[in-house]
Amino acid sequence: MKQKLLALSLAGISTVAIAGPSQFSGPLNTLGNVSTQQTILSATVNPAAGEFVVEKSYRWGYLSTFGLGLEVGEVDNLEDDLDALTTELDRLEEKADAFLEIVTLSEVEAVQDQFNDFLVELGQKGTLQFAAQARAPVFPIAIRSDLIGGVLTLDAHLTADIGVGFIDSPLEVVAPTIFSGPNADLNYRLTTDTVIDLSSAVIAGYSLGYSHDLTNSPFLGDNALSFMKSSDRLLVGAELNIYQVSMSSQLVAIDQEDSNEELGDVISDEFDNNQVDSTDFGLDLGVLWVSDNFQLGATWKNINEPTFESSKLGVNCFALSSVTARRNCEIAATLGADGRVDLTPEYVMESQISLEGAITTANKHWSFAGAFDVNEVAGPLKDDYQWATASASYFSDSLWVPMARVGFRTNLTGSELSYASAGITAFGGIHLDASVALDNITVDGEDLPRAMSVNLGIERRF
Repeated sequence: MKQKLLALSLAGISTVAIAGPSQFSGPLNTLGNVSTQQTILSATVNPAAGEFVVEKSYRWGYLSTFGLGLEVGEVDNLEDDLDALTTELDRLEEKADAFLEIVTLSEVEAVQDQFNDFLVELGQKGTLQFAAQARAPVFPIAIRSDLIGGVLTLDAHLTADIGVGFIDSPLEVVAPTIFSGPNADLNYRLTTDTVIDLSSAVIAGYSLGYSHDLTNSPFLGDNALSFMKSSDRLLVGAELNIYQVSMSSQLVAIDQEDSNEELGDVISDEFDNNQVDSTDFGLDLGVLWVSDNFQLGATWKNINEPTFESSKLGVNCFALSSVTARRNCEIAATLGADGRVDLTPEYVMESQISLEGAITTANKHWSFAGAFDVNEVAGPLKDDYQWATASASYFSDSLWVPMARVGFRTNLTGSELSYASAGITAFGGIHLDASVALDNITVDGEDLPRAMSVNLGIERRF
């Protein structure tokens, strides 16, 4: 083990595009998942918002959003401690192989005592996650049609998550071989079944949505909307999503059986062999009440809970020709038998209900919005998400006066991270938004945020 494990964990999958519940698109990175006329991306969050974001006949995004995000676990100096561990294991291995000095029991026990607690912390909190998202040029598109009596929305997007975690096992002492002769090994050695837990999900989504204004609908009675003012609008919508998902799960021992195989090569080879593709559809419904100076909405996402397969672990280990692959497979089978890992992982886009609201000033220049997920859901990398968001934004009537926004969001489950966000829209349609976590970790004596993200996009102004 002569490499930096953290870097190698990612090197093996660096050829994959890097959103599931973990990321927000474009200006929504600051505003949260609320319906706003500032961005057409609102129509991809609440299906009823298509009627809200299209004033006349159509609206589209030029290159509406591209985003990147990074999140790390709550372990200070993770890479330094990993390097220290691998350096010590390398030193003991090289000393034993050289046959110049004997590796004693007290020597390996000292390393064992130094790092076993770290391995436990690594298994509990040692995570690293990359996320990215992008939409196809021109998408989303929203078109108003008298023929269908509403707004039709089309979308095509690509999102992905890549996650690195660890499943810890203690450092164990291997006693010397008990025989004499010229090939006798009198050295004590250390080994561990600690594994890198690698997973990824690349999701291509294609959406068809429809929204309709019920305010003047002939299907409602005269008094059905008596609680609303004459200028209010009650919007409803539905969206059908087709998802093509490529997932991979992989466990790779940090202590390789075959010292001639580079850990990065093992990760890369196994990743290429472990991808599983599947397709399913999801259905979303939304409602939005828009008044002069406030709005209220609700969205029911993934009503049918589409499900996607990932690669199976710990299966047919005896048939693998590579010594390293066979050991990784056997470790996975053991962890599965102990209930520490799911050998048949899958991703279920769980059903979720979200509520939103906003108030605006009389001139519509200022808006204060909030959203709340009623229940938690699991993301593609087994992290849990339940977001609560709040934001304030300034909307300009002029192309030459930038629009600005600030926001706050917190995950009520899972990582329980909170973020501060800010964004700006220049020339009516060029968005730039960034978020940073309020929790820090220590790296080389410096406090750095545990997570950050950035989104950039261009779209047609409202």
